[in-house]
Amino acid sequence: MPKSLTHRRRPPRVSLSEHPLRGSDKVTKTPMNIVELIYKEAGPDRWRLLLASTAAGVGNTLVLVFINAAAQEPDAVDGRAFFLFAVLMLAYILGARYLFHRTIDIVEEILHRIKGRIVEKILRADFAALERLGTSEIYDRITENATVISGAVGLVTNVLQQLLIFLFAIVYIAWMSLPAFVLLGILTAAGLALYWTRSEVMVGFLQHLAKTRVAFFDVLTDLLRGFKEVRFSRRRGQQIRDDVMRTSADLRDTTRKANHLFDDNFILASCNLFVLLGALVFVLPRHVHMEPATLTKLVSGVMFLWGPLQGAVSGYPAYVRSNQALREIETLERKLDAAAAAKVSEGALSDPWKGKPGAIVAQGVEYEYARTNGDETFRIGPVHFTIDPGEIIFIVGGNGSGKSTLLKVLTGLYTPTLGTLSSGGEAVRPQNAPAYREMISAIFSDFHLFSRAYGLLDVDGDAVTRLLAQMQLEGKTGFKDDRFTRRDLSTGQRKRLAMVVSLLEDRPIHVFDEWAADQDPAFRKYFYEELLPALKARGKTVIAVSHDDRYFHCADRVFTMEYGKLLSIEPGHRAPARPSTESTEQSLPS
Repeated sequence: MPKSLTHRRRPPRVSLSEHPLRGSDKVTKTPMNIVELIYKEAGPDRWRLLLASTAAGVGNTLVLVFINAAAQEPDAVDGRAFFLFAVLMLAYILGARYLFHRTIDIVEEILHRIKGRIVEKILRADFAALERLGTSEIYDRITENATVISGAVGLVTNVLQQLLIFLFAIVYIAWMSLPAFVLLGILTAAGLALYWTRSEVMVGFLQHLAKTRVAFFDVLTDLLRGFKEVRFSRRRGQQIRDDVMRTSADLRDTTRKANHLFDDNFILASCNLFVLLGALVFVLPRHVHMEPATLTKLVSGVMFLWGPLQGAVSGYPAYVRSNQALREIETLERKLDAAAAAKVSEGALSDPWKGKPGAIVAQGVEYEYARTNGDETFRIGPVHFTIDPGEIIFIVGGNGSGKSTLLKVLTGLYTPTLGTLSSGGEAVRPQNAPAYREMISAIFSDFHLFSRAYGLLDVDGDAVTRLLAQMQLEGKTGFKDDRFTRRDLSTGQRKRLAMVVSLLEDRPIHVFDEWAADQDPAFRKYFYEELLPALKARGKTVIAVSHDDRYFHCADRVFTMEYGKLLSIEPGHRAPARPSTESTEQSLPS
């Protein structure tokens, strides 16, 4: 077993003022309407978009006028007429192409900034508040809703384009016959009003759909994360399957109802065309004198109206869905804003320690979990103690005694409900909590190994190799391109890999939450009798949750927790030992 830690130069610390998304919070609110969103974000391009849309609409409509005129006098069609026809087609193509492409670019850039803003808010969120929010809603909003908006932008742009073409076509009909324009205007307005009124019912369906998607993510996550446990109980697996299928059925039924409503509305719009044609052919000639040629042109015009109207009606569901997706993203951002650890500007952040924490002092510190659904809450404290630099502190106690909660308070993840936590005589406050956490390297029982060595991307590869050998991981994983080549290791090996990262961080305070619990006896002995003393010799403060009473003598002091209270603080060599079972353990591969 190696006898000493690998020494290396401390990596440069990241400045607290360095924010990769500086300025992203300037977007204070996500607009509730995708058209408003595009208009606001288009900036100087909005007039170009309007011009392109107008050019496409005018070109499209004038093609109808030109064809009607040419059909009346086919002998008059010559090369100039064909050239004019080509110019109108080109105006439509260029205008529509710019409109669609630029709108897609704008929306994709908006979604990119929204994702960055959400990530920034997650990074600034209070840990406890983010725990309560959960991951399913964040996953859904940042993936599903962004996909809905991205997929809808072309259809929504087409709706706006088709409505503009529809408007120009209506003007053309008004030029041919004012009575026909009035009649068609009344009938069209009535049909669209009925369509939009029915479509508003969709909002309720989409809201329920969003909640059901989150519930589906929750139960599916349960299945995937608890798959080992599921394999031990067919009954458990069947019940989880029932929950998944129940939620999936809710998704199916809600989606089906929503799409049925959209389909019915589309059929309603088709019937509106028939009503327009019927009124034009059967009703209007009985009350208004009209030349057969004019009636033919009007019928042709109404048939032309159907294309834009159908395009608008077909794209309207995408418009409704994208607006609902924007509202859900806005709701998530509001929740993340509410979960913010503190409304502290970058300039107000401070670092009074400069990497030298001094003594950690808890004065009457208490922490109480937020009450949810009327459940009884758990509270720790009040606790009073001082941890001097270079001390090794063990925190012991039964399950549910509050050990891990105390660790989260000591590391600045949880803000004390009452009392004061200080380090080096400086109280830990929202303005300096990020700097305080920068001095701590922690391995919690539910630790996570990242796909890359984030925070250590400039690390010396030789130092990593030495530490991998020290943790007996050589040959099991390696380090290449800022990544560990394997992370699918046993729990004990993964904890050792996390220890490699912790040692590379080389911070003055090390926190370990039952790190030795999954190690074989030999490596457990190394952890307590060699690794911890080596850290102490380098002036590091070590705070470790432990159940290994036979190694209590390795601690300077032992804190005993019971039911959220700090029951006792005793020197390590005098801490009471419980009957040990380690002598019966066999050294198993880990």
